[in-house]
Formats: sequence, C-alpha cells, structure tokens
Amino acid sequence: MKVNLSIDEEFFKNEVKNLRNKLEECKKTGILDNDFEDRLKRLLQMEDSLLSDLIPYYRTYVDNIKKTSMKVIPIKELGSFSSYGFPQNILRINKNLFITSSINSKVQFFYIDIPKKTSEEKEIAVEWSLPIKEIKERISSIYKLNNKEILLLGVKGGCYILSSDDFDKLPDINEEIKVKKIQKDCDFKGFGRTLEIGDNLFVTGNEEDTLTLFEIVKKKDEYSLNIHTDISCIIPNWTAMEKVSKDYFVVGTKDGIMYFVKYESDQLRVLGETDVFHNRIRKIKYLEDEKGSKKSLMVIGNKGQCKIFSLYEDTILENHDLTGNLFDLQSEKGTAVVLSEDGIIYLFEENFGNWYLNEEATIKDMFFTNIFKLSISKYLLMDIGGKLNILNIDGIHTSQDLWNMALYQ
Repeated sequence: MKVNLSIDEEFFKNEVKNLRNKLEECKKTGILDNDFEDRLKRLLQMEDSLLSDLIPYYRTYVDNIKKTSMKVIPIKELGSFSSYGFPQNILRINKNLFITSSINSKVQFFYIDIPKKTSEEKEIAVEWSLPIKEIKERISSIYKLNNKEILLLGVKGGCYILSSDDFDKLPDINEEIKVKKIQKDCDFKGFGRTLEIGDNLFVTGNEEDTLTLFEIVKKKDEYSLNIHTDISCIIPNWTAMEKVSKDYFVVGTKDGIMYFVKYESDQLRVLGETDVFHNRIRKIKYLEDEKGSKKSLMVIGNKGQCKIFSLYEDTILENHDLTGNLFDLQSEKGTAVVLSEDGIIYLFEENFGNWYLNEEATIKDMFFTNIFKLSISKYLLMDIGGKLNILNIDGIHTSQDLWNMALYQ
C-alpha cells in the first residue's frame, strides 16, 4: 500500500547520496564542508520522521512482526508512608512528582523514578509524603496553576492554593509546602466535578443538574475566587465532562446523551446534543493520535458501551460492545486504555487514522480504580488500597523501536 509520508522521500534519498559523496571527498582531501554537520542533523531528523510514518505500516501489514502486549508491573513502596485511603484524583506535577486526593479527605504527594524502558530487571519504586494536615475536606478537583502553585477545590466549598519553591522532588510537607485558603465572593455550597475550559476559567457542577462558571483571579500575588452564579446552564442528570477547545466542552448524562456547550457572550450556551447510547455515560475523553493531535472523542458507559466520535465530521467512527461497566480511560499518542468494573483492561490502538480494539492484548481479572497516562507505552494504575502499578505496553511505538528490531531476518 502507499504510505503518506510527511517528508519528500526523493529529497531524502538525494540528500543521503550527497552527504555520502561529501564524506568520500573528505577522506581524500581532509576537508569537510562547514555546513556538513547541520545538514547531517537535519537528515537525522528527517529519518526519524520517516520511520515514525512507517510505524503503522509495520504494525499492520508486515508478517511476523512484534505483536503489542500489555503487562502490569507492581511498584515497590519506599519509606515509612503509604497511601491514606481510597484514591480519587491524580495530578502529575512534573515527570516524577504527583499529587493525589482520597475520599477520606487526605491529600498526599508521591514520587516515582520512571525509567525510559520498563523491565523486570529494574524495579520501580514510589515514595509517599505524609498527608497535608491543613486539608480537612474531600477534594473534588486538582489543577496545576504554574510551576510553583497547585489549586485544590473541595466538596464543601473550600478553595486552597498549595505553593512551593521546589516541586522537583518529594517535598517536606511541614517545611516546604505552604497552604493558603482562598476567599470566595459569595456563599457557595461546594465544588463537584470540575472542568477547566480556559485560562483560570472553570465550570463546576455545584448542584445535581446545574453547571456554573467560576474563575481564579490573581492580583498582586493574591488569589481570589469569583463564582458567576448568573452564568450557568442546566444539563439534566449530567455525569461527565471533557474540554473540546477553549471555552467549548461536551457533557454526558445518565441517559446516554452528549451535549455540546460553549461559553460565549457571558453565557453558557447548549449548542446541540447527540444520543450516544441508552446507558449511563461514565467518561468522555479525547483520543490522541500518534502525532499528538486530538480529532476524536471516546465515550464509555455502563454495560460495555463504547463509541468513538469524530470531532469534525459529527460521525461515529467506531462502536464496540465490551464487557462490564466501563468507568475510566486515558489516551496518549496512538494508544488508549479502558478499565471495566469486571476487572478487564482494554487496549485501543490507532493506525493510519483509525482506532481499533486490540483484543489479543486484553488483560482480565485485574481490578484497579484509576488509570493515569505517563507516556505512549506506560500508564499508572492504582488499586482500591492505593497501591500503584505500571501498565507497560510492549509494542512498536517509536522510531527507536524499529531500530531495535531485526526487520530483515
């Protein structure tokens, strides 16, 4: 089949020949052109792009090629602390540092030294902090404001800023973390599920059917919380939200309907709706293709219902009937992982712009509560006791994976 390449293959071939000739001349004269190294660097970048373009071809059409598989690898706990309670939210602060909240009002940091290549020989370890003693309510949402400040929203209406001058390592909770409670401009009952739709602009479900807009404002190093009770909309029996673009998002419901909502002209406007399936929508998430573009949404729900929608064509791309109530999913550059309450982990992969279920890679009888993306080949899994695991996806994902394979044997 013809593979659409992102580079001019004839130019690439000619440039390889030209540089080879230049190198042969250098052997005779001892003189190398001043721009040789720059041209070689550009050629290596083109080669990497070329190999990346060929990855779907090798996965799909080459016989006896490496088949994608998944494996769960436990993470060893270091230190004297562990997770306190059933986990609810996870935020990645940087490559190795995370923050999580539990349903028993505990907020903790944990640090994982994540290697580039996961293997059984190198054991992965995690270290936990103590809970932050100033937080005494359950946290519904966590957001990173900048490299030094993190926003926490509580179900009782509390709004907290955690700040530190050094978020590169596991912080000392008592000495390196400052906790400040932000004042609200009105009496607000509490923050339910929350979605950031713009710069410091959020939508939250403070009541069963009502979505309300609020914003975090910073003036002279001081934060305030402005809740716009007059800017709201009613979505009956809503259950899940996902941002599509700035000020534009989708909302799923218990009845399987997905609403399209936009913030414009100081109003939250429902632009349209679509009937996804006749079951509760549990999660809506972007799917990232192999180049990191977000062109489709996956919607999962009860009784194994799973559909993939095109964002720009308003059509259903894929429709799957899986097993169990599907409740969590994450996607990273051509892979997507879905969790079922029946203890099943499903893997979806993207090839040539199309997503498909990799049934051979399915893992059964392993129960987890949360999944969090780390990279295209690694996801973080957390169980009901707060124990962490790495889900390693072993397959062809990068140009280096092709280099590491004996393709011509």
